[in-house]
Amino acid sequence: MATATKADQQPSAAPRVHNPGAGLSPEAFIDKIIALRPMIRAQQEAADANGGYVKEVHEALLDFGGYFALNPKRYNGHEFDVATFLRASIEMSRSDPGSGWCYTFATGHVPMIAGHYSQEAQDEIFTRNGGLALAPLRAPTGGTIRKVDGGYICKGAWDWGSGMSYATHVMPTARLVTTRIAEDSAEGPPTFLVPLIPIEDITVLWDSWGKGNSLGLNASGSHTFIVDDVFVPDHMCSPFHTFQRAGESPEGTYGTRLHGNPLYLGLTTSYFTSTIASVMVGCAWAALDEFEHVLRNKRTINPPFNYRMHSADYQQPFGDALMYAKAADACIMEYARQYQKMLNDWENGIPLTAEADFAAGAMCTNAARLATKAVEISFYAGGSSSAMKGGRLNRYFRDMATYRTHPIAQYHTAAIGFAQGYLGLPVPQLEAVGGKRA
Repeated sequence: MATATKADQQPSAAPRVHNPGAGLSPEAFIDKIIALRPMIRAQQEAADANGGYVKEVHEALLDFGGYFALNPKRYNGHEFDVATFLRASIEMSRSDPGSGWCYTFATGHVPMIAGHYSQEAQDEIFTRNGGLALAPLRAPTGGTIRKVDGGYICKGAWDWGSGMSYATHVMPTARLVTTRIAEDSAEGPPTFLVPLIPIEDITVLWDSWGKGNSLGLNASGSHTFIVDDVFVPDHMCSPFHTFQRAGESPEGTYGTRLHGNPLYLGLTTSYFTSTIASVMVGCAWAALDEFEHVLRNKRTINPPFNYRMHSADYQQPFGDALMYAKAADACIMEYARQYQKMLNDWENGIPLTAEADFAAGAMCTNAARLATKAVEISFYAGGSSSAMKGGRLNRYFRDMATYRTHPIAQYHTAAIGFAQGYLGLPVPQLEAVGGKRA
């Protein structure tokens, strides 16, 4: 398992990486994302068939360093804050929720890579694909990992690998097994490791996603991938408990020492929830865009046959949906502000506990819940044409409904954990997923 080295305290010169968008401000970066909207919306059907957005969109993102949003400056990345990345996710998802999901879950795991892996690993990862480090992170449900000389052997199959379409690596959380049966079966949560594996060392089942295999989010790149006894060097593995509890250590992580930025504590709990919620906020805005188009271009079925925008029967649901979307958007941005404050506080010596991080995720959960209401209202009030195959409100409703099947979208479990933490009780969800503490 990776341990701190002298190089973390005195980093060597950074490898040179070309970022075609170097120097872009956060505002200019977001403008570039928004400018892709006509292209992304035009390829929605093709993206569904492809299982992820098409090559032309990928190349357009490459043209301005669209994948470098969270990459460290050491590797010529933009190193934007979480608020900027979540805004980029919202705008990508407003163009197409499935494509936004694919982009967000490929690009958004950079803080974990830059946080929990050594300088040796990062110098390799952030240079081997022209600076791209697109690595879906999968939950610990699909496989195992065991120690061998110099590293680990990983084996298993992980489904729902969102963001696989243009991935350079995968991060499949795996349960550590040993030859000592008693230790494996000991009471308490298992230990999980996160190997970082190049895409060429795994098998992707490209027919497992897209082409209507799912009700919605067919463009999210959520393909199944198989790892068949792949050797992973020591420096390419990290304990998963640090992904949740690194903020409790004043020493931080490799990334906080190497890059001098608390973003690279690489915490996943609330941040992961925020990325999913940001896609749903974008979905809400996409639905409102289409609902507004309906109001401005279709007439009422009753006299005086005005455009629907002039009818209170349509103004009221549009206003309701708009209020839900604005509230959802504001909730995500407030989360980003509070999360940045927690990161800054950590720099000033205040621990960022896993429980506090879990509680911060409640804002994101609620943002997604508000966003789904906006989509539902827009769909139901958009008229019967909304339900027709090929219609955009049909698409956005299906994307939203598919999100609601995700474990993180089961609001009752989030509410239970939030209440437990607020009342000062243990939060079993953290221990079950995070495994043993350091």
